[in-house]
Amino acid sequence: MARQKEFDRNEVLEKAMQAFWRRGYEATSVQDLVSATGINRGSMYDTFGDKRGLFQAAVEFYISNVSAGRLKKMTGSGPALEAIRDYFEDLVAFSVKDGRELGCLITNSVVELAPHDAPIGDMLRDSFGRVEDVFRRALLRAQDAGELSLDVNVKAVARFLTATANGIRVFARADADAETLHDIVDSALSVIEGQRPDLPIAAE
Repeated sequence: MARQKEFDRNEVLEKAMQAFWRRGYEATSVQDLVSATGINRGSMYDTFGDKRGLFQAAVEFYISNVSAGRLKKMTGSGPALEAIRDYFEDLVAFSVKDGRELGCLITNSVVELAPHDAPIGDMLRDSFGRVEDVFRRALLRAQDAGELSLDVNVKAVARFLTATANGIRVFARADADAETLHDIVDSALSVIEGQRPDLPIAAE
């Protein structure tokens, strides 16, 4: 009978995620991962295949547990434009504190790996697509609620907001202050917050 793995997979993935997030893929050695996760090399290779397999699993963990938690703010039933602003305000608050040195694991990894690792690049770009889709659905909800003009190209704006979110994380790593990041948010959101439908003219 095969011996059961004596570790919590999610706990290992969270620790591996933190290691990759802080150091990047290339700079994180297998020994770094062994030390960070507390599992031995044999268990790591048996479960994840190799360092690359563990990285892919750690990225999926990040998407499901870090990114998804923040994006959830935009999937509720309240005012959609307000939810989008709340998302960005939360992003700025994290980026100027705990997240300043970390940046975004996805953005960091795209810059490091996508140019020369097509499979991982595709996986990371899929993550951008998920973020874009959440923005798009929030914008459609805003249109349905009369918060946003039906003339707005929600697909294009969703892409713009996705790029803005990633830019904020990069600017924060370059030591931009909170005022600078709030200026970016205000300028970006002015694109949609000023696009409310014309109110009907009251009959005399």
